[in-house]
Amino acid sequence: MSKQKSHMDWKEAKVIPIFKGGQRCAPSNYRPVSLTSQIRKIFEAVVQDQVVEFLDKHKLIRDSQHGFRKSCLCLTNLFLFLDQVLSRVDEGACMDIVFLDSAKAFDKVPHGRLVEKLRKHGIGGKLLRTIDSWLRGRRQRVCVT
Repeated sequence: MSKQKSHMDWKEAKVIPIFKGGQRCAPSNYRPVSLTSQIRKIFEAVVQDQVVEFLDKHKLIRDSQHGFRKSCLCLTNLFLFLDQVLSRVDEGACMDIVFLDSAKAFDKVPHGRLVEKLRKHGIGGKLLRTIDSWLRGRRQRVCVT
């Protein structure tokens, strides 16, 4: 196997559709599960830790940001939100709440724009080049049995 081929293997995801229920002929009744290599997962975790550490060190991430941070879960964000709502209700205040479903928002971020934002926030050098290279040439293939 060539060096280029093995390099690309860890950038490839094998997507398996998992049936959720309902009619089997409806594509919306399947959830895509992406199978990737363990090395890829370790690599992504290391890069994520470095980026979050940089953002925390330079105070570029707010305390209200709960996704992708240690000890900050979606659930903790929900508890904080609920506490604020209940406090306002107890005070007799009126409030409007808007819910947005951004479940796949990250999947739709253009990679060039993401790299540019990281650069503007001060991430550069080897880390930025590594992230940029990592985002290029990614592939996925769907396997149906």
